[in-house]
Amino acid sequence: MASFWIVRTNGIVGLPKAWTTTGYLLLCGAAIFVGRIVYEETILTWLSGPQMVGFAMMHGALPFILIAGFIALPGTLLWVAVSLVLLIRRKFRAPAIDWIPMILLLLLAALLFTPYEAWEEFMVRIAGPGSHGSDFLVQAAAQDKRRFATLLLRKGYDINYENGGHTTPLSGASVGGHEEMVSFLVSKGADVNRKNHGTGETPLMAAAGMGQLGTVKVLLKNGADPCATNKEGHTAEGLAKKYRHGEIAEYLSSRFHCQENIVPYVDSAFSACVHP
Repeated sequence: MASFWIVRTNGIVGLPKAWTTTGYLLLCGAAIFVGRIVYEETILTWLSGPQMVGFAMMHGALPFILIAGFIALPGTLLWVAVSLVLLIRRKFRAPAIDWIPMILLLLLAALLFTPYEAWEEFMVRIAGPGSHGSDFLVQAAAQDKRRFATLLLRKGYDINYENGGHTTPLSGASVGGHEEMVSFLVSKGADVNRKNHGTGETPLMAAAGMGQLGTVKVLLKNGADPCATNKEGHTAEGLAKKYRHGEIAEYLSSRFHCQENIVPYVDSAFSACVHP
């Protein structure tokens, strides 16, 4: 009450008390929701590896957090917008207690929109890669995060590691068409002809199957075997044809004469390659 009278005698008229209280309530709801998201992006990611943010919350018997977020986030936007209008009408003359919720809500918004990869890198730098450093490396390569990939390689993680989805750093970068990342990984020792344990595809096959002509050229320049075959007997050219990437198929056929040996459901395949 005393502080109220001090505000009044100084000629400063703040926002309605009920409105300010509403801002603080929205702040609490938003903080719970954002805190959970940040927890998944940092601690839970560090403990369990890369994940779909929000999945654990939606399937973890935490409905009150979702409800808090669905109410607080749109409510926050409305509250901030109306508060700005009120402050403009008062020529921004208001006590600090009216500004605090707005400032903190904007800070929460900044936390919420911080990229997931930034939180991952932050945790690795602070707490170390932990037991999922190799999975972080695959993800960094697939998302063309060279700085993050460099950090993980410096910490000794295997550049040829294959995750549960049969993806290596090089194959992930190849599928994404990240040519500079591909060159970088090869220069650091990535096996350009490594076949994954699932389909038996090499990074070149993965790139050809996804229509990444530029990556195909980079891999060939770095020693990729154009006539290697996967478990079904397909070459990179054959996969390009299969998935209707005609430009890549023509590029490969004009330079190499590879033969496929299509044997469905058989784990072994062979091919012959003759260079003109």
